Amino acid sequence: MLRNTRHSYGVLARVFHWLSAIAVVGALICIEINDFFPRGSTERLQLLLWHIDAGLLTALLLVPRLLWRLGNRPPDVTPPPPPLFQLLARAGHWALYGLMLALPLFGVLALQAAGKPVALFGSALPVLLSSRPGLGHVLKEVHELLGNLMLVALTVHVAASVWHHRFLRDDTLTRLIGPLR
Repeated sequence: MLRNTRHSYGVLARVFHWLSAIAVVGALICIEINDFFPRGSTERLQLLLWHIDAGLLTALLLVPRLLWRLGNRPPDVTPPPPPLFQLLARAGHWALYGLMLALPLFGVLALQAAGKPVALFGSALPVLLSSRPGLGHVLKEVHELLGNLMLVALTVHVAASVWHHRFLRDDTLTRLIGPLR
């Protein structure tokens, strides 16, 4: 089924979710293992380019994903969680969406303010901010802070889905991945 049903996410919502997850995790892995390579090395530069591509891909996926979500109500959780949990889940999802937009934006602005060109899969992006090294440093710090918040948000997101499945025994997880055998 392409669209969400009352009890399950549709194919398109699942594709958006998992492509976004792969892009976010890919960006995080590339930047975290970057420090294992010496500054100026080919490997370190390649990891940075992959980090940028994955981050920008995350932002690009977000637009159609949000449009799809706004037109396709998420399936109900069975049994329904308490209202506080529902509120926390909505807040957590919108926080993740905000981070998926803010992280790439601050990353691009930080690079451009540092006087570095930014490309997506080798195609140069338009310059949004002229070279301002002092501002570039601040924007890079904000980008890194948001990256740490993303790590926390992802950890909570995954832990909550496992908690729902293992301890609450509701269908939060199976609505997205199908029944587990």
